[in-house]
Amino acid sequence: MHRNFQRKQRGKTEGGVRAYRWNLEQFLVFVRNCNGRLARVTDLTAATIQAWMDDMAAEDLALSTMRVRQSTVSSFCAWLVKREILAANPVAKLERPPHHREPPRQVPGSSMMDALVEAAKQRRRPRDVAIFLILRYTGMRRESVATLQIRHLDGAWGLRGVRVKGGKTRDVPLPAAVMQFMSVYVEHFLVRHVTTIEPDTPLFWSSWGRRGVGKIKAPMTGKNVWRLCKVYGRMIGYPELKPHDLRHGVAMEVLEQHHDLEQVRALLGHARIDTTQIYASIRPPQLKRAVSFYEEQATRMLSTTSIANGRREDR
Repeated sequence: MHRNFQRKQRGKTEGGVRAYRWNLEQFLVFVRNCNGRLARVTDLTAATIQAWMDDMAAEDLALSTMRVRQSTVSSFCAWLVKREILAANPVAKLERPPHHREPPRQVPGSSMMDALVEAAKQRRRPRDVAIFLILRYTGMRRESVATLQIRHLDGAWGLRGVRVKGGKTRDVPLPAAVMQFMSVYVEHFLVRHVTTIEPDTPLFWSSWGRRGVGKIKAPMTGKNVWRLCKVYGRMIGYPELKPHDLRHGVAMEVLEQHHDLEQVRALLGHARIDTTQIYASIRPPQLKRAVSFYEEQATRMLSTTSIANGRREDR
């Protein structure tokens, strides 16, 4: 019942529901390890949850992980309160781990993102080309890309009504040339892999063989997109590449082009501008370029000094 609530009333994706369930299971494991029995509703107390948080801190888990897990338990408790199973949400009495947003560690440049598209073109994989074009020009999350359907395509505009994080929907623009490619992809490639083309037909499909069963075909998932990035990342010399790295790359590219964080926020679909602020941090290569005009001045200044020759000029 709670799973359906998260999926239908809270608008969470299947991946989001799985992550939610996994986080709750970590609390259940903690209670079982402490008490030697299965967890009960009566274990949902501020003291027990705080002990769980202390245990995670002792294991040196990331603050972001601790925040997400605490938030998951809080959401579950709130659900129980609404159904009068709990009198109050025990998490409300606890402090939240501080929220420090760190700049992304790996931000691919334009050449790397272009290389992904070119690699897919060279392999003659229209599906992969389409996926990388969308990732490269929108910065969408992998789950949103994987779950795209025919109805989301809108001529020269781009994508309409795309389901994004939090169960919301957004309109996402795409270059006209990319939309033209998507039209060709549907008409000449997708039609060969599905029986009928309808508004709710998924755009991207994955197929694999299974012993004793034969070839299996199913709509792609976010995990399939992640694996695709790893495969092509190794091909172009970036084996650690992840789909979210492309999101960072698009954000930095737009910021460097327009110098407007609000445009970046709108493109990525951030609810708050402070989430987008991490892209305002100047990376070392950019900082080096920013002060490059000093090179000539410093060279001219030092070319006339005699300090390097060991002579004293300050007598």
